[in-house]
Amino acid sequence: MTNAVLAETRGLTLWAGERCLVRGLDWRVQRGERWCVIGRNAVGKSTLLRALAGLPVARREGEVAWLGRPQRDWSPADAAAVRAFMPQQASDRFALSVERLLELSVAVPGQRSAARTLSQLDADALAQRSVLELSGGERQRVALAQCALQGAPLLLLDEPVAFQDPAHQQQVAQWLVGEFAADALVVTAHDVNWIARIATHVLALFGDGHWRLGPAAELIEQRTLEGVYGCAWQQAGGAWLAR
Repeated sequence: MTNAVLAETRGLTLWAGERCLVRGLDWRVQRGERWCVIGRNAVGKSTLLRALAGLPVARREGEVAWLGRPQRDWSPADAAAVRAFMPQQASDRFALSVERLLELSVAVPGQRSAARTLSQLDADALAQRSVLELSGGERQRVALAQCALQGAPLLLLDEPVAFQDPAHQQQVAQWLVGEFAADALVVTAHDVNWIARIATHVLALFGDGHWRLGPAAELIEQRTLEGVYGCAWQQAGGAWLAR
């Protein structure tokens, strides 16, 4: 898997009922890039990640390809080796230990150590705990470990720090930046300052089908933020503040 372009959308259009969320998206995600998808609630961020992962969505047109091949041409096993998807919240049915869950998550063996990954995420003490006993933040960090240990070079993470306290938000940011330099990330998040910390690129969704994409340094700016979130923004002390 040496292809620099891990995922590509061609004319991708997504709907929620009769409302167009994303219209005609042409987009490439390459190795070494960390994309953050930004937008208000219900503009289609999660739907876009599901489409990018090859999971069912209400209605879509256009094409998504991995490594230059359309999604429909990939078997489930081969798809698991190219992309890992983390939903906003895990739905666990069985009282598996974290250690066993991580063992079952591996699609490409030998990519990462489970013990080291848990330690990097301040989750090593959770290895023998049942996933049903974890707090929201603990389960979220375990889900991040699952994606890492799957071994896929494309990670699709839906709000990976939504349940994290500030210290763990910072820890996850450092881990994402430091651990996946040879891979590609597509992440949704709401904290603009956290996004600015990790993103190399941004895809902004405006909620009416329109979108804008480019380097984070160009898109994390006042006009774009105000258009995306519908409120005023200012920068103070190096941080972005909604007002």
